[in-house]
Amino acid sequence: MRLLRIAFCCLLLLSFAQSAQAQNNRKIQYRADLGLYDEELLPGAQRLIGHVAFAQDNIRGYCDSAYLYERDNYIIAFGDRVKIHVGDSVVLYGRKAYYDGNMKTASIAHNVKLEKKNSYLLTDSLIYDLNADMGYYLTGGRIFNNEDTLTSQTGRYYTKTDLAFANGDVILQSKTYRMSCDSLKYNAQSQVAYFISPTHLISDKDSSEIFTNSGWYDTQSERSLLHGDVKLFNKTQFFEADSVYYDKEREFGRAWNHVKIRDTVQNYVLQGNYVEHHENGGISYATDSALLVLIDDDNDSLFLHSDTIKMYTNEESDIQWMSAYNKVKFYREDLQGACDSLMYIVEDSIITMYYNPVMWTNEYQMTADTIRFSILDTINKRLDLCKAGFIVGGLYGNTEFNQIKGVNITGHIHDKSLYRVDIVNNAECIYYIQEEDSTLIGINTSITNEMTIFLEDNKISQIRFYDQPDGKIHPDKQFEAKDRRLVNFRWLDKYRPYNISDLFVRPISRIKDEE
Repeated sequence: MRLLRIAFCCLLLLSFAQSAQAQNNRKIQYRADLGLYDEELLPGAQRLIGHVAFAQDNIRGYCDSAYLYERDNYIIAFGDRVKIHVGDSVVLYGRKAYYDGNMKTASIAHNVKLEKKNSYLLTDSLIYDLNADMGYYLTGGRIFNNEDTLTSQTGRYYTKTDLAFANGDVILQSKTYRMSCDSLKYNAQSQVAYFISPTHLISDKDSSEIFTNSGWYDTQSERSLLHGDVKLFNKTQFFEADSVYYDKEREFGRAWNHVKIRDTVQNYVLQGNYVEHHENGGISYATDSALLVLIDDDNDSLFLHSDTIKMYTNEESDIQWMSAYNKVKFYREDLQGACDSLMYIVEDSIITMYYNPVMWTNEYQMTADTIRFSILDTINKRLDLCKAGFIVGGLYGNTEFNQIKGVNITGHIHDKSLYRVDIVNNAECIYYIQEEDSTLIGINTSITNEMTIFLEDNKISQIRFYDQPDGKIHPDKQFEAKDRRLVNFRWLDKYRPYNISDLFVRPISRIKDEE
């Protein structure tokens, strides 16, 4: 009795399985003007002729003639225009088609077209899998819509999600860019391309180029988000970063990590780990390890670092002004500086330093409440120390110091050397008089309202007084240590950048008392 129950259960399960298979593999329904059967000529097949139509589930097919294999549940369709509808949105065209009702696949050959709404796929041979709603080609294909055209050697097109995966000699042509790569993912309805292999984009408008390893590009809005060693080129600028958001229409880019912009016309390089940039005018800025390099034709470039660097350019990309704020330091071979904030007006060629500024040129240190540096021409510069001006020059291994102090001080620089200093109001100086071999003769102290100091080879050669000074020369041994420093003397050499690496360490305090 137990064996009978087990046998009955097995038969019942087998019956259910056969019933389920019958439901999943419904027979192909058909009609035609004429049906012929010749077992010797076409074993197991009927030949259907004239206005042939066939259907199964959501499949409807039309052709001129066909071979129907009812037992195996597949049909071979022929005609100048074989047409297969998949649901309400997908239509397949070709000249010959194999439809397998059991596997739910259609293989179409010769002048094949897949059509869905306003998107089309053209190829010579296509296999369409109804279970996955996916057509794939292996002999070269082209997908296009109103504005984009995608070509590749092989590809898959998922009609339910409108996603295409193209492989081998891939080219996507949009209204703006020609994109080439080995593999690409593309949404035919939203017209968004997803980069899944190294990709090269060339603009049809201005021949600008983009290289990226991954990311996406919306061909309609012309916006993109790119990742992996991204590089952008145009006629005058080079832009690279780990990741870039780019809006072609606005000509605006936002970049992250290892960002570098170089302008070959304006001769500058802007770097940082976060940068926003306008190609044709507007404010661009860099932050997080920001560095600006102003390239000199004589390879005497100025390097500037701060927390944030901003630049404003006009529509011709000419720099109008540049600002840097928080922990500013700059370095050039003949000139260095540090402050909390800085502004450079290009038209006036004036750099203004705010909040505890200090500049160095050769062995001289210059401080004031505000420092203004004016570029008069290629070799002549002027330095204005506004309010509480103070110049210090180190001697004997920076154990003694020449000092100049006044309410306002103007320094004149010619060919990178300070040659004249004008001190106005409350002028004071301490000057170490030396022999040619640096032997100390004495120490001069002078107090007057106004004086001019002349320098040769970075050494004081003459002091000119414009009213009666209160001056004296002190023998070294009779001049006490407490008198060798003017009031508010500061030696800030620890903040001085001696190379580019020093720009990123030991920033000067915004407030003097916090040094």
